Amino acid sequence: MSPESIPVQVVRTALRSNLPFFGIATIVLTAGISSLLLATLRSRDRLLLWLGIFSILYGSRLFIQNDLIHVAFGADDVWFSRWALCFTYVIPIPYALFARELLGSGWKNSLTLWVWVQLGFLTAIPIALLTRQLYWTDLINGIFVMGGTLLLLLHVILLRRTVRSKGLTWPLIIFATIVLLANQGIRPAGIDLEPFGFLLLLVALGFTAARNVVARERKLVEVEQELATARRIQNSIIPDSAPELARVRVAARYQPMTSVAGDFYDFLGISENSLTILVADVSGHGVPAALVASMLKVCFAAQREHAHDPAAILAGLNSMLRGSLGGQYVTAACAAIDLSANNITYAGAGHPPSLLVRKNSGHVVELAENGLFIGPFPQATYSNISVPFESGDKLLLYTDGIVEATGPDGQEFGRERIIDLLVQTKDVEPSEFIQLLFQKISTPTQQDDLTVVVAQFHSTAPLSSIGTHGARSQLI
Repeated sequence: MSPESIPVQVVRTALRSNLPFFGIATIVLTAGISSLLLATLRSRDRLLLWLGIFSILYGSRLFIQNDLIHVAFGADDVWFSRWALCFTYVIPIPYALFARELLGSGWKNSLTLWVWVQLGFLTAIPIALLTRQLYWTDLINGIFVMGGTLLLLLHVILLRRTVRSKGLTWPLIIFATIVLLANQGIRPAGIDLEPFGFLLLLVALGFTAARNVVARERKLVEVEQELATARRIQNSIIPDSAPELARVRVAARYQPMTSVAGDFYDFLGISENSLTILVADVSGHGVPAALVASMLKVCFAAQREHAHDPAAILAGLNSMLRGSLGGQYVTAACAAIDLSANNITYAGAGHPPSLLVRKNSGHVVELAENGLFIGPFPQATYSNISVPFESGDKLLLYTDGIVEATGPDGQEFGRERIIDLLVQTKDVEPSEFIQLLFQKISTPTQQDDLTVVVAQFHSTAPLSSIGTHGARSQLI
C-alpha cells in the first residue's frame, strides 16, 4: 500500500498514539549521536562511546517500531519486526560494556561475565529469525536485561559513595521495575512505559558519564601542572651551558622523548687543566626516570673528592643509590680529562662505549671499560682505563637513544654510522658536529631520550676562543 492510499483517519490515529514515542526516539537518537561525537573528540573516554552506541541502537529500535514510520514508508510490518528483533538483542551489549567501563570487572568478574553472556546471546538472532519461535528468546533476553540491571544496581549500591556511580541508584530501580512490568505485559492506562524508563536511565547514565569525564579532566589538568613543575625542576638539574675552557671545547645536547626524561649529564672538577664528564641513562621514561635523574644530580655533586677517578665516582653513585631506585637502574659513562697529563681516564657502568676520534690518523678508539648497572648490584665494582688525549682529538659520550634512533633510510642509526660521522667530521667543532648528528637522527617519532656530550682538545687555543660552544639544546 502506498502512503497516498492510507486513509486520513488512520494517519491521525497513528499520530495521536505514536507522536510521544516518536519524540522520545528523536531525543534518544540525537543524544546518542552527540555522545559518539564527543567520544570521537575525546578518544580516551569509552563511557561516552558505549553510551552513544546504546542510545543510537535504542532510538533506532523505537523508530522501527513506531507506526508513524510504518505509515510513512508503507513497508511490510514483518520487515520492521525483524529489524526490531535484531536491535532488541544487540542493545544490552553496549549497556553491559558501559557498566564494565564504569565500575571495572566487578565482584568476581561478574560485570565482565555479563558482557560475555550478552555477546553469546547474539546467536539467538539467526535462530529466532529462522524458527520464528520468539517467545523463548524474548523471555531469555528479558531475563538477561533484568539480571544485568540488578547486577549493576547491586554494584552501584555497594559503591554509592564513589563519584563513578553516584546518582544511578533510583534510575536503575525505576528502570528495572518498568522492564519487569513490560515483560509481564502490564501497561498502565494502556501505555508502554519502557521508552520513558529508558529515557530516565539514559539521562542518569549520561549524567554519570559527564561527571566522570569532568573528574578525569580535572585529574589530567592536575597531572599537567605536576608535569610542568617536574619539567622546571629537571631543567634546573641539566647544566645551562657546557664549561668554557681555554684548551677544551665542550658542547652538549639533551633532547627528551617526553616532557621529562631519564637522560642526564653533568660536569665536575672543572679547572684550567681538568674536567670530569658524566653521561647517564635511567631505565624507563617519564616522571619516575626524571626523579632518579634528579637524585643523580645530588649524588654526582657529592663525588667531588673523586673527580679524577671515574671508577670511584661510579662506585660512589652505586653506593648512594642502591636500594633507592624502586627496581630501576642507571647506566653511565664517566670520563676525567687531565690536560696536564694529556690523557683521559674512563669508566663505565653498563653504558654504550664512548668514542674517541684521533685528529691525526682519523682512527676511532672505543672506550668500552664497563661494570654493572648502577643500583641493582650492591657489590658492583668499577675500573678505569686511561688513553692519550692529544690536540685535535674529539671525545663523544652519548646515551643509547642515539644508537637506536632512526636514520635517514628508516633503519636504526647504529654505532657504525656514528663512527663514520666522527671520522668524516674530525675537523668540525663539537657544536657543529652535534648539529649534524641530530639532523640525521631527529624524527617526529622519537623513541628514546637523546643525549650527547662532545669534548675536543685544542692545545694551542687562545683564551679568546672561549665562547658559548656548550650551549644546551632542549626540545620539550
